[in-house]
Amino acid sequence: MTTLRNGTAILALAALAAVPAAARPASFKHELSIYQDDKEAPLKAPEGVGCGDKGAVVVADTGNGRLLLYAYRDGKLSGGTEVRLAEATYPVRVQVDAKGNVLVLDRRSRRIVRVDTAGKFAGAVEWKNVVGTVTPAAFKVDASGGLVVLDVAARRVVIADPGGKVTREIPLPRGGAEFTDVAVDGTGRILAVDSVGSRVWVADKGAKEFQPLGPSLKDRVSFPIYLAVDQGKSYLVDQNGNGIAVLGSDGAFLGRELEMGWMNGRVYYPAQMCVNAEGLAFVADRGNNRVQVFSTSH
Repeated sequence: MTTLRNGTAILALAALAAVPAAARPASFKHELSIYQDDKEAPLKAPEGVGCGDKGAVVVADTGNGRLLLYAYRDGKLSGGTEVRLAEATYPVRVQVDAKGNVLVLDRRSRRIVRVDTAGKFAGAVEWKNVVGTVTPAAFKVDASGGLVVLDVAARRVVIADPGGKVTREIPLPRGGAEFTDVAVDGTGRILAVDSVGSRVWVADKGAKEFQPLGPSLKDRVSFPIYLAVDQGKSYLVDQNGNGIAVLGSDGAFLGRELEMGWMNGRVYYPAQMCVNAEGLAFVADRGNNRVQVFSTSH
């Protein structure tokens, strides 16, 4: 049985005690925080969290070099099973495909490996029909199980089928400074996040190059590193700004969620996030050594 803790970091109590509850954003409502596995071993700097359509939640507990498998159904969290892989000793990004399989990016090996529904290693993605070497820095899984991969070494985005056969390549825009994530929306558009330029770029379905999606967000975010797409909205995780910027499908800024802090409902150097079919947002709150769950307006 997974234990949930509602306490806060002691050092943060005095600093945040005077912050009124009304100062918290209303759209994201805190539901619970995950601090440990089913054996009460604490999380350490988790950078990844992935959601499945049937309640699966996978945490990349990066500092501990492991994955944790949970289930979240009817407002209740269960599980916390540990998975350790020799092939992924530094997991940073995770995705759950439509069949419930997990794909995880290992920062050390720069490989994407698969984990089956039983928590067993199911092989690494082997790239086919591609020029040069693919060096993943981030990736997403589309609705069909295909892969959209940020290959920073070759300054390109690679699109591949579920078996790793590359079907399309799009060069990263020259105007971008440091790209940290990619995404694919429901229409097939490919999105790319430039953290230093605080800008999202888009390549329409079939396009051969990226174009800016809306204006620069420099006055809205500090250092965005992750993009989650859900029902026409995009959630841009602002690592250094300790929050989440909400964007429309045209890139328009719609507002911010969350603030810096240590109490439940606040974040400190957030990393990956995901939104499940029920509209629950799971945020890897790396600096606070936890994953937080929020209900959203969806």
